Amino acid sequence: MRQPVRTRRSRRGAAVTFDVVAFTAAYEAWLGAHIPLVPDDLRAKHEELAGPVVRFLRGTYYVWLRRVADLVPHLLDRPPVPLVGDLHIENFGTWRDRHGVRRWGVNDLDELTRGAYPLDLLRLATSAALAPDVALSTGEVCRLLLDHWRRAGPGPALDMAGARHLRALVPVPGQPHRYFTALRDLPAADPAAVPAAVRAAVAASAPSSWRAGWHARRAGTGSLGRPRLVAVGQDADGDWHAREVKLLGPATATWPPARVGPVVDDTLYPAVTAALSAPYPGGRVDGWQLRRLAPDVVRVELSGLAARDAERVVRSMAQAVVDVHGVDRAALAAARADAAGRDGDWLADAVETMAADTRACHRAWRQRV
Repeated sequence: MRQPVRTRRSRRGAAVTFDVVAFTAAYEAWLGAHIPLVPDDLRAKHEELAGPVVRFLRGTYYVWLRRVADLVPHLLDRPPVPLVGDLHIENFGTWRDRHGVRRWGVNDLDELTRGAYPLDLLRLATSAALAPDVALSTGEVCRLLLDHWRRAGPGPALDMAGARHLRALVPVPGQPHRYFTALRDLPAADPAAVPAAVRAAVAASAPSSWRAGWHARRAGTGSLGRPRLVAVGQDADGDWHAREVKLLGPATATWPPARVGPVVDDTLYPAVTAALSAPYPGGRVDGWQLRRLAPDVVRVELSGLAARDAERVVRSMAQAVVDVHGVDRAALAAARADAAGRDGDWLADAVETMAADTRACHRAWRQRV
C-alpha cells in the first residue's frame, strides 16, 4: 500500500500528512454506529470518488470541513449565517412548491448548519474551479459570487416563470412513462425497512387511489451508503407518482474530527424550507427525508455553458445562497459588513488553496483504493 499523501506543511515547515483513506474509514465507522448502512452502496461510493475530482469533492464533505480548519482556519472566525454546508455547483435544481410553482434554487438541505459565511461561497467556488469545461476563470467566478451575494435581496427561490435567463438552459423534462417505469424497474425493497410514520407520510402525499410499489434506489454521492427507497406507481386515473425517502443520520459537522465551527441549529430546516417555498411534497419525518421525484426535477449544468450563460448561472447561484443566508437577516447584514472590509482576493486565494488540496486528496484516493 502506498504511503499517505503529504498535502500541507506546519508552520515550521515540517511535512504533515493527511490520510484521506483512513479518514474516510473512520467517518464511515462513526456513521455506521448511528444508522444502518448499505454495504454495496458504500462500495459504489468509493468507486465514484475515484472518478472526476468534482465528484470526489461532492462525496467527501467530512474531508472538506477538516481541511478548511487545517488550511484556511482564519475563515472560520468570520460572522456566522445559516449555511447550506455541503454546497457545490450540482446542488441546485428545479422543483414544484406547494402551489405548483416551478422554482429553481438550492435543492439539498441535508447539511444545514450555522457557521462562518465564507464556507458556502468557498465550497461553491471551489467546485466550479474543479469542474471540467467551465468557461469562467476562478477569479471571475469568485467576483460574480461575491458581487451578487453582497447586493441580492433574500426571498423565495427563483420562480421559473419569470426567469427567462435560466429557462432556456434547463433541460427538457424526460418522457414521464419512461421515467417512472425506470424507477419501477429498480430492485424491489421491503417497505418495512421504513418507519410506519414515514410510510404514512408518503401515502398521504399522493391521491388515495395511488398504488405504489417500493424499490431500492442508488443516487447521490455523499449520501451513498445511506438507505434510500422510492415508492412509485399509478393512481386510479393512470397518473404516475414517485416519492423518495432517505435516512439522514447525524449531521457531518457533529463528527468530532469535522466539528470545526459550523453547528447544528434545529430551527433552520423549517425556517429555510418555508422561506424558499421548498419542494412539495417534502420534509423530514422520523429522521428520513421525503421528496417528490418527477421528470421535471432537473438541474442546470455549469460545465459546457458559454461564458455569458455561465455568468447568469453563477449569479443565480449567488442569489440562491443569499436566499438561505438571508433567513437570518441580521446575520446576513453582519456578514456583508465584514466582507465589505476584506481584500478583494480573499475568496480566490482560499479557493486556490482548497482546490489544490482537494486534487491532492483525490490523487491519493485513486492511488490507494
